[in-house]
Amino acid sequence: MADPIRVAIVDDQPLFASGMRMLIEAQPDLECVGTASDGRESVTLFERVRPDIVLMDLRMPVLNGIEATKLILNGRKPEDSPRVIVLTTIQRDEAVYSALRAGASAFLTKDATPADVLATIRGTHRGQPTATEVAALGLVREFSAAHPGRPGSLHERLSPRECEVMLAVADGCTNSQIAARAQLSEATVKTHVRSVLSKLNLRSRVHIVIYAYEYGLVAGQKQSARRGL
Repeated sequence: MADPIRVAIVDDQPLFASGMRMLIEAQPDLECVGTASDGRESVTLFERVRPDIVLMDLRMPVLNGIEATKLILNGRKPEDSPRVIVLTTIQRDEAVYSALRAGASAFLTKDATPADVLATIRGTHRGQPTATEVAALGLVREFSAAHPGRPGSLHERLSPRECEVMLAVADGCTNSQIAARAQLSEATVKTHVRSVLSKLNLRSRVHIVIYAYEYGLVAGQKQSARRGL
């Protein structure tokens, strides 16, 4: 049997944190390895227990979830860091986008069903799409215009096929849709997605979308399509 997914919970509401802990500990494949009540405590907790997943509240005293996410993830390779799932009361919130931009892999609203919470934890751990991925892509499209023109161009490392797959992901396509569009198998598409994530040092498909929008690659793709290229 595989080792359980190790989850840390960071939230300043004791009742909510306790409920989440009970939900996680009732699952045979999940383990709650600790809780923290503010962002500063979450950094200390991460260093002590090294969880696979951090459920991170956005709005907390001492240090908010965005800054805590940056402290936990910045300077660490994706394979050496946890996957952060941010917790929010408002879905269409620029703070959620800021957390995704800081490295969070997914988000959950606090009124999510237990089934959605568990599916998001498991899916995020496996690098699979989550229930809120479509909403996350919408947030990226809505707010990325405020952060245009990053310097540098890591995407020059990508092969033409990897660039094609990256732009298709940025366009919101699933692996099966990309496979049909590019006449590839889904297994090959997954390999290309993993390669894009590795070469660009990104953590998830959502971060591919953020990267593409902030470098203006999606706009360029649309202009090329209109020219018939």
